[in-house]
Amino acid sequence: MSKKSVFFVSLASFLILASCTEEKKTLVQTKTSGSAIDSATVVTSKTFGEAFNFIIISDWGRNGIKIQQDVANQMARTSDSIDAEFIATCGDNFQINGVASAQDPLWMLNFENVYKENSLHIDWYPVLGNHDYKGSTQAQIDYSGISRRWRMPDRYYSFAKQINDSVSARFIFIDTPQLINKYRNNPDEYPDAAKQNNGKELAWVKTILANSQEQWKIVFGHHPVYSASMKHGNTDEMITSVKPLLEKHNAQFYFCGHDHDFQHLHEKGGKVEYMVTGTGSGTRASSTNELSVFSKSEPGFTVISLKADSLNVCFVDTTGNIIYRFGRVYR
Repeated sequence: MSKKSVFFVSLASFLILASCTEEKKTLVQTKTSGSAIDSATVVTSKTFGEAFNFIIISDWGRNGIKIQQDVANQMARTSDSIDAEFIATCGDNFQINGVASAQDPLWMLNFENVYKENSLHIDWYPVLGNHDYKGSTQAQIDYSGISRRWRMPDRYYSFAKQINDSVSARFIFIDTPQLINKYRNNPDEYPDAAKQNNGKELAWVKTILANSQEQWKIVFGHHPVYSASMKHGNTDEMITSVKPLLEKHNAQFYFCGHDHDFQHLHEKGGKVEYMVTGTGSGTRASSTNELSVFSKSEPGFTVISLKADSLNVCFVDTTGNIIYRFGRVYR
């Protein structure tokens, strides 16, 4: 090779290295109170070591279409690999018009026959989305009496889990459609929304957050507080009524769907990481705004790993690849 050729190869290598270094540096700087973590390629039992792991999926109910089944298949492989404790859903469990009853055939078509692998026969903790409110929302609560894995005791509920001898987590599942005027003011399309006492729910959320003694406070709902999506974006009622409670009472994470992409948003000076994971059966174009830390349109689901005082979030695609990874401590 000529000296000239060697020079250009060396120069190209230097530029690539510099570019990668700068990209990583920028990534670290945008993670606010969290920390950047070098990503593995695929989530396995070795990714986190000994940890409390679970999966989040949202906007998943599309009657077994290919993308939904692809996501379900990878969820099964990942759940088996990481020994997932449970699956949380962030709503739109039945994507178009909800279900008519706890005996609706859609339960088999959309849920039982899609998420059929043994590793997915663990507890599922759902919340309701706007599409669920087009049908019978009570039917989804009632199905808890039929299915051993569908655990939905009410429209909003909470439980705690011990992570290790000294660390525990509070998981809070809220019902966002009843908090939003668009649905409450449209009884023909969303018959159950206006029937709910939204003030009662907000008082409950405040009480649960204020009285929680667990180190981790993790909240799940369907509608975003913040979102950069061009389809839905920020939810005014969530910013007004829910965000102040999350911030005041030191919730670390809010997970949601509604917008069909992966997003991580963080408000400057804020305490909460806002995560969108609405990619369970389809996607829309992704976008960013001034709060965006990460955004990508890709079918998949989210893996959460709690270990000692740290929590890791992984956005995972249908091949099991980690497309984004974020971690922070509760202190």
